[in-house]
Amino acid sequence: MSAAKYSQLIHQDTARYDSWLKLLLGGVLSFTLLLGVYLLYIDRTGALICFGVTVFDALLFYAILPQRYQIWTDRVRIVLGRPFSVNIPLPTIKEVRPASGVKAFAYGGLRFATSSRTVVEIVRRRGWNFVISPDNRELFLERLAEALKA
Repeated sequence: MSAAKYSQLIHQDTARYDSWLKLLLGGVLSFTLLLGVYLLYIDRTGALICFGVTVFDALLFYAILPQRYQIWTDRVRIVLGRPFSVNIPLPTIKEVRPASGVKAFAYGGLRFATSSRTVVEIVRRRGWNFVISPDNRELFLERLAEALKA
């Protein structure tokens, strides 16, 4: 096989998380955990349910929240908790642009933005559009523009 058939990693950036989101996620987990500890002395079944909910929520947050954004020679990959990821083929991308922080909260497409400061909108020719929040938005946009031209 020729080397042209293999996809290569061009750029990788971590997902930026705002402090308020970290507090919200930590608060949800802390609440159910502390409620479970409290219920240990009152209702063991309720305590076990709360502990189960805490573990389930932690696994759910790990599975669906983005960890990294990767630009490959043929796609953009949103890396979620192992083994999950979302691939966006480069030929389907119409435009990539910085977006306002409001789109981190309300957006008509798929929202993987975890920060209102570094929002990037990926507009596609067909299929769902995406909003993401790489840590270094300017460098990510620059590298993605280069990949789209190539």
